[in-house]
This record gives sequence, C-alpha cells and structure tokens, in this order.
Amino acid sequence: MKTKLEEVKVNKFTLKEISVNDYKGLFVIGQDKEMCSYLNWGPILSINEAKLIINNIYLKRPSEGLPPGYAIYYGDVMIGVIDYHTYNSLTNEIEIGYFLDRKFWGMGIMKRCLKKAIDIAFNYLECDKVKIGTSLKNERSMNLIKSLGLMYEYEEFCHLNYGDDIAKYYSIYRYEFNGGKK
Repeated sequence: MKTKLEEVKVNKFTLKEISVNDYKGLFVIGQDKEMCSYLNWGPILSINEAKLIINNIYLKRPSEGLPPGYAIYYGDVMIGVIDYHTYNSLTNEIEIGYFLDRKFWGMGIMKRCLKKAIDIAFNYLECDKVKIGTSLKNERSMNLIKSLGLMYEYEEFCHLNYGDDIAKYYSIYRYEFNGGKK
C-alpha cells in the first residue's frame, strides 16, 4: 500500500495530504457538536487536542501501512477531511471516512471529493474494494454513499457521540467503479 498521497484538484477544491499544519482547520471544524454527532470522536476542545489528533492518528498511518488522508481545501481554508483508515490485506479492501464543515453541507462538495478519493483508492492505492460506513440515523451520508454507486453490504453495532447505534456499511469493487473494467 502506498503511504504518500498526491495533491489533486477537484473543481474549486484541493485534496492535500494531511499535515501538522492542518491543526487549526481541524480545530475549527471539530468544535461543531452537530458535525461531530455522527462521529465517534469530538467535539475537539482545544488547539492542542487538534494537534494530538493529527500527530497520533493521521500522521501515524504511514507507519501502519496506510496513507495519512486528505485535508479538503477551498482556497486557503481547510473545510473537511477524507481518510483511508482501515485496510484488510486479505481482501485488498480499504475503508474511507469523511467529514465536512457544516457550512458547506448540501453543496455537492463531498460527493465530488469522495468520488475522487474512491478513484484514488482504486487507481493509485490499487485496492480492489472500498467500504464506507455510516449511522442509520445519518440519512444525508447514507444518500451520498448510495449516490456514488456503493451497495449495501452489512450492519454492525457502533458507538457514536450521541450514543450506541447501528452502522450501515456500503461497498464498491474496482471493476464496478471503473465501469466493468478490471
């Protein structure tokens, strides 16, 4: 698995590999309780906590054989994250997580950026399958995932900020994403 990500443009947005310098953007986004409600972390309470998250989670991923993930930028402002957080070497499958500053919800930004991240998972990281999970209560995320062609696979118990819930997992194979081409 490649552990370095190339910077890519997606319309007006740039996907940049997460770096230590992204702590301020993570702090601003991660303070939002509503945005964090469907996550298993947050809200972020201090700049130091944001630095710890970047250093101890995202930047440790390369030592675990994973890329650190992308910060989503609109101009000079970080507005979200897409990360490749779990890899299964037996199935060559990667799981993607994401979040976006609530001010940018409903504009199609995450759909465009997530589609590019899935493309990168297949055609750069060379995975055979991509999986994304979301809470049963997060209809926006569920609709986004389905709109990208991922199909329902299974459900699993999870703990989120608002309490225990069920997560629905969706997946897509490389050949499906590439229009039937392996």
